[in-house]
Amino acid sequence: MEAWGSLEGWFVRMGQVAEQDFVKFHLREALRGAAAEADGDEDLSRRLRAEARLRLIGMSDEQLRELAKQTSCPPKMPVELAYKRHKQAIEELEATISEWINDLKIPIPDSEGRNGR
Repeated sequence: MEAWGSLEGWFVRMGQVAEQDFVKFHLREALRGAAAEADGDEDLSRRLRAEARLRLIGMSDEQLRELAKQTSCPPKMPVELAYKRHKQAIEELEATISEWINDLKIPIPDSEGRNGR
């Protein structure tokens, strides 16, 4: 990932989302993943969930705070508690990345530069 810079920068360069709309894009795509799951489209659901996990891991602190604002529900779930839960989720996702990264369905170049898995 180092060659591409930040995950946010990757999505911006790929033309999928304007930089200022990254959190909104993340939430919209997470909803698409939930809808795909509800519709029984397992492959799409798994891919969209993996993309959401990767976006979450790559979010800046500012983006995480914005996500916490969007997903909080005061007084039961204040913004700071939502933020802490997102940070905890990131730690868990980083620890389990090998379990879900292949759901992205992205060909990974082998040591000779050929696409493989």
